[in-house]
Amino acid sequence: MTTVSSSRTAATETWRSDFFGTINEMPPEPVGLIEEVLESMATEPGFHSARRALIRDLQLGPGQSVVEAGCGTGSALPDLISVLGLGAQVVGVDPSRPFLERARSRASGLKATGARYEEGDARRLPLADAEHDAAYCDKLLIHVEPALGVISEMARVTRAGGRVGALEWLPRFAIGTTDSDLADRYNEVYRQAVCNYHACSNLERYLHEAGLIEVRTRTFLASASSLDEHSFWRLFLLAQIPLFSHAGLISEDDGRRFTEDVEELDRRSEFNAAFLIRTGVGVKPA
Repeated sequence: MTTVSSSRTAATETWRSDFFGTINEMPPEPVGLIEEVLESMATEPGFHSARRALIRDLQLGPGQSVVEAGCGTGSALPDLISVLGLGAQVVGVDPSRPFLERARSRASGLKATGARYEEGDARRLPLADAEHDAAYCDKLLIHVEPALGVISEMARVTRAGGRVGALEWLPRFAIGTTDSDLADRYNEVYRQAVCNYHACSNLERYLHEAGLIEVRTRTFLASASSLDEHSFWRLFLLAQIPLFSHAGLISEDDGRRFTEDVEELDRRSEFNAAFLIRTGVGVKPA
C-alpha cells in the first residue's frame, strides 16, 4: 500500500513564504492592486484554460466537495460552479483576510450557498482527514515552501481515490524589447520576488513525493500580441513596477525605461509576450 506523506509532522520552522505572506500587514493601496492583478489573472485565457483543465482532471461531479488551498479572492468559484452547480460544496482556505472578504462577497453574489471560505494556512489546513472528494491549489506553490507540505495536506483532507492537483506557472516572460539586457533585469524581479520560482517545473516530483499515484500533467502557453489584449498584460507587466521599485527589486530608471520601451513597441504593433503554465493531478491511493 502506498503511504501518503503528512505535513502534520513537518516543523513550521521550515515554512517560508514571499510577500503574499504579509498581505494582512500591507496598506490598502498595494493590497487593492494585488487583488486587481489576481482578478485579471483568473480570466487571462491561458490561466483560464489551464484552470478549467485542472478542474476537469479532478473528475468532480454534482454533489461532490472540493478544497481550494490558497484560494485567494475566490476567483475560481465560477469555474467550480460550472462543474458542480450552484450547490457546489467548495471550501477555500487562505491566510489573507482581505482576499477572504472578497471571496465571501463573490460567493454571496453568485448565491453559492455551499461555498465557504476560511482563514488558515495551506500547510496546515483547518479541515478533517479524508473529508473531501478532491483538493487543489492554483498559483500557490510558487509563493510558499515547502511545496510537499501543501500537497500532503491537500492529500490528507481528500478521501482515498480522490484527486489532488496543482496549477503553477513560470514567471519568466518571453517578451519583445529593444534591450535584451533590460528584459533580463525585468525578469529577474520575479526570480527575486517569489518563494519557489521553479514550482511549475517540479509538479510531477511534488505529487509523487506526497504519495500520489497516476500523476498526469499538462502544459499551456499564455501569449499576447498587444498590451491591451487582456487586462492582465498591462496590469502585471507595468502597473506593478512602482511596487517593485519600492521593494528594491528593480531601479526606478530600469522600470521607467522598460515601461517606455514596451509601450512604444505596443504602439508600433510590435509587442509580444508569452509564458508557461502547467497543471498536475494525482490520485490518493487506498
